[in-house]
Amino acid sequence: MSSGQGVSHHQRLFERLERPAATPACGVTSVAMHLGKMLSIRAGSVQTLPDYGLPDLNDMNQSLHESLTQSRLLIERFIRAYEPRLKHVRVTTLPRDQDPLALAFAIEGTLTVKGIKQPVVFTARLCDAGQVEVLPDVF
Repeated sequence: MSSGQGVSHHQRLFERLERPAATPACGVTSVAMHLGKMLSIRAGSVQTLPDYGLPDLNDMNQSLHESLTQSRLLIERFIRAYEPRLKHVRVTTLPRDQDPLALAFAIEGTLTVKGIKQPVVFTARLCDAGQVEVLPDVF
């Protein structure tokens, strides 16, 4: 690979990083992906940011109600601290009718893309191995 190709590759990378989301829909998708990555990181995993990450939500030693309340508050605090595109964040526990052992939360907030404020709702589900899947809800 010649150095000219390397510079071109780096320039394209930086152009993509500097370019804001083209549409509100792109912003919603980007936030959903970031939230999924954020919420899948365990507390203490990032040495330079000791408060980054969540405890294992499957491993709380409290009553179910206390665990859900604490999980909800931890998720809200974490998103407010590390996802600046979302404002007025509110996390609620979703009903566990189909699977009583499954943890799922609704994440509501206001997303601003190119000066346009848009209410958004995401569904976050705890999956295998502690990974969290976050999907935007379609209105």
